[in-house]
Amino acid sequence: MKLKDKIALVTGAASGIGRATALLFAREGARVVVNDLDLAAAQKTVDEMGADGSSGLAVRADVSESAQVAAMFEEIDRALGGLDILVNNAGIAEATGDEMTKLNQRAEARINEALSGEGIRTPWDATAEMSDASWDRMIRVHLYGTFYCTRAAIPRITRRGGGSIINMASVAGLMGLEAAPHYSAAKAGMIGFTRAVAREVGSLGIRVNAICPGFIETPMTEPISPMLKMMALGQTPMGRWGDPKEVASNCLFLASEDSSYVTGQWLSPNGGLFTG
Repeated sequence: MKLKDKIALVTGAASGIGRATALLFAREGARVVVNDLDLAAAQKTVDEMGADGSSGLAVRADVSESAQVAAMFEEIDRALGGLDILVNNAGIAEATGDEMTKLNQRAEARINEALSGEGIRTPWDATAEMSDASWDRMIRVHLYGTFYCTRAAIPRITRRGGGSIINMASVAGLMGLEAAPHYSAAKAGMIGFTRAVAREVGSLGIRVNAICPGFIETPMTEPISPMLKMMALGQTPMGRWGDPKEVASNCLFLASEDSSYVTGQWLSPNGGLFTG
């Protein structure tokens, strides 16, 4: 029960890494607020906590909208009285449906070109073809959302004597991910934000860290083609994609007293994809 009597908010927790983290926090004794755009799915995650005897709260909010974030934190205040732990996990896929189709086609073309021995001629073209809307939405959800939630969480965590903020970045923010410049930029921004805020709030007893997962099997990665997945596996020494539970365990470490002297850092469960 490493989080006994703690109050935690996990954004984007209806599925994938967020869901695994919320369920693990509940098993460790926390009262967990499950945020998502899909309220019914968020409630399903809360219902799964019931078997563990933990209380939870499902809240719908778009973290990219400042007013919705403010309303969510007011609801948390009314229902639970504060916050000890924030996990900024809410995120969106690197590409829209049409963009993913192009990405999968280009991955297949590049592999075939490489196998032909004649050299790769197909560019990714993601930056050259990206719309303002795609760039803006990616930055707003990941970077603005992290800022809005962190800004609201700091005074609440301070009033409870300190706690932990965990930002779900990505290995893309460390090494750059071809064909996803907007996602890479957003996640790199989250890492820089993590370091700055950690230095700002350390004296308040708040630790701020980031997690930078590699390729993880989640609903968000389902649209990726087998060919593109094969490319990713070829770069991952452990030869497999990760499980959301393997990221959730890193969240538990950073949320608990096990990491009491860790702040401003990033952990990267990535199977060896990036070792820098």
